[in-house]
Amino acid sequence: MPIRSYGYLHMCFTLSSCALLLTAMPAAGQALPPPPSASDAQAAWELHLEIIINQRSTQRVEKVTQQNGELLISREVLLELGLPREHVNHQDDIINISRLSGLEARYHSPSQRLYLEVPADWLPHQLHTNAPHSNTYPLQSSSGALLNYDAYISDTQHGATVASLGHEARLFGDAGTLTTSGIYREIVSGESGLEEGYRRFDTRWEYADQERMIQYAAGDVITRPLGWTNAVRLGGIQVSRNFALRPDLVTHPLPEFSGEAAVPTTLDLFIDGSRQSSMELTPGPFTVTNMPMVTGAGTATIVTTDSQGRQVSTNLPFYVSSELLQPGLTSFSISAGALRRHFGQRDFAYGGAAAAGSYRRGISNLFTIELQSEASDDLTTVGAGGTFGLWRLGTLETAYRQSYSEGVTGEAYTAGYRYRSRRFNVGVRHQVEQADFMDLANSTHRAANDRTQREVSQLTTGLSLGRMGSLAGGYFDIKTGDDSRTRLVNLSYNRSLWQRMHLSLSANREIGGDWNTLAQVTVPLNSSPGTLSASVRRDNDGDLTNRVQYAHTPPLQGGWGWNLAYEQRETDSDYRQADVTWRGTSTELRGGIFGSGNNDVRFANARGSLVRMDNQWFATNYIRDGFVVVSTDGQADVPVRFENQLVGHTRGSGHLLVPWARAYYAGKYEIDPLVLPAHLDVPTVEQRVAVNAGSGYLLRFPVERVIAATLTIVDRQGEPLPLGSRVVTGSGATALVGWDGLTYLEGLQSNNQLQVTLPDGSACVLSLSIDTQIDDIQQLGPQSCL
Repeated sequence: MPIRSYGYLHMCFTLSSCALLLTAMPAAGQALPPPPSASDAQAAWELHLEIIINQRSTQRVEKVTQQNGELLISREVLLELGLPREHVNHQDDIINISRLSGLEARYHSPSQRLYLEVPADWLPHQLHTNAPHSNTYPLQSSSGALLNYDAYISDTQHGATVASLGHEARLFGDAGTLTTSGIYREIVSGESGLEEGYRRFDTRWEYADQERMIQYAAGDVITRPLGWTNAVRLGGIQVSRNFALRPDLVTHPLPEFSGEAAVPTTLDLFIDGSRQSSMELTPGPFTVTNMPMVTGAGTATIVTTDSQGRQVSTNLPFYVSSELLQPGLTSFSISAGALRRHFGQRDFAYGGAAAAGSYRRGISNLFTIELQSEASDDLTTVGAGGTFGLWRLGTLETAYRQSYSEGVTGEAYTAGYRYRSRRFNVGVRHQVEQADFMDLANSTHRAANDRTQREVSQLTTGLSLGRMGSLAGGYFDIKTGDDSRTRLVNLSYNRSLWQRMHLSLSANREIGGDWNTLAQVTVPLNSSPGTLSASVRRDNDGDLTNRVQYAHTPPLQGGWGWNLAYEQRETDSDYRQADVTWRGTSTELRGGIFGSGNNDVRFANARGSLVRMDNQWFATNYIRDGFVVVSTDGQADVPVRFENQLVGHTRGSGHLLVPWARAYYAGKYEIDPLVLPAHLDVPTVEQRVAVNAGSGYLLRFPVERVIAATLTIVDRQGEPLPLGSRVVTGSGATALVGWDGLTYLEGLQSNNQLQVTLPDGSACVLSLSIDTQIDDIQQLGPQSCL
């Protein structure tokens, strides 16, 4: 934009000067001065201006030259400001921006600013995404051991008394986690068809590489199948990609919303009418991908508000599928070893060598390829498939497998479709395995004469009715290898009623048979803890069963729970149940009775965990995943909070075990230092830590002993030093003198030299000796500063 040039100002100044000269000139009519020269009119002014681009300050002051009413600036400066090279690619180092096509320049003299207006597509592209943050919390694991136990004993009125003890033992540390599990069962009295003795379940070592998101395992492993393959148990090794190691990583493609902002703008993102985020945009093109964790179909509304309050609203439909991988993202699993047979029945029953592998990779936002292979001594199976995004219409899954076993080739096909939205969802899937098709899963149990085709077809759907509840239904058609066929239909309806009551209706039927129906009402009790429920069930023989139940789950922090139930059966003996649970800080105990007619079963159960860490033993509730041991350096009775909830107080050794840490999640742990004596200081009262799966971490909150004293500092005459005098201890700590010379000092030693500087700049020295064995804050009285 043209501006008032120096030449115009120079002309005004010249005319004013001429007028003054003519007034003062005698009437004799002397000769006029010569006109201004061309060089004076073309003089250049050097300015240093703040650069403003599209109403946004660049926070930079640059050299600008004004000449002949035009503005000149360095080409390198324009490139550094983000203007595209193709628009400022001139041969000269200095560019006349007043003549630059597409750019408008305006010099504002009072504010010493240069305002530039450029097209929005000239400015750098802005990407607002929820890509992984750089502050991902590293997984932590301290050295320790854990034993989960589950002891159970039952006594049948006219049967046997059976006792069992299940266990899961772990050793963990920086080298990974070693886990073994099993159960010991003994028939105390009577006769039972159960097997006695010890039965081992799994023994496995695992190690997680968080940076590369790779999980290593050795021992008893389970292959990681694709959506159209089956899992098997192996005794061997496994290497696989584990995205759970990075909770901040979004693996599926997210919709992108792009636009341009000509001026500084605020952008608000709404998903299905609910505000999800707000962000500030600088002028220029932008792309927004930081969607919340939603799946299915929806509508995003983008509302932009510029600096003048003008709003523009745009509605954009989208579809998000968690079955797809982001482009370039890869998932894989490789397992090799010996096939595990008779799991839960024999300890070390392994068959021949076998291997299995799977691979997934995101090719684009709308396509993820999938590959699979299996092999054993007499079997080879390979397969390929993919998941296709159908834009806003859902996803399509297809797969093909081929096997070769004992000279026979078999084939299998899978096809499926899925659509999900807030109000409606539908899924269709059809899978066919030819009679000669084999894989590792069915090779372990399939009979040699079982050579019939197997098919599975299913249709599921759901509909949200808003306040009226929700409907769901399904149809399943299963043709198994023995040439039998099962067709099932199920329907369900759920609705929340007043006062948090809940109604549930369901019905299912096998084609060719009668309906099996259930109606249940659940009522939370406000006057007392617990929930009351009543139900009526009709089986496919037409028999009715009425059931009433009153149950209360014990609080997570500890307390009582119970379960009372009674069933009235039309054609059988009535069923009754009564049990009570007590959950403490160290274990959970449960006992009760259940049965029908004159055949009752009495039982008792105790379950919990024993942990060894930091040379301490801990007894706590059953630990399913990770845990944290909080240490306060021996300080007892310190309150500890997990995610802002009080979980307990440290015991005499200064420890508290928090058994609810979720693996890979960075939980927040806090302690309350206000209960500590005044001579103790806690530099850190809050920490976040992510614990590895199945392991524990020793989280230390260092507690430091502080030697402190209060004294009155006086001068040679015994007068208190002036308010605000500065005191520096030998350790470098500083303090200020208060009213009447009163001063508080901490971090002291047995002998201290204090340097005191008065407000007028004068200084003095104070020698101070104290007893460092005293914990309380010492009151020292007047001390002379000389």
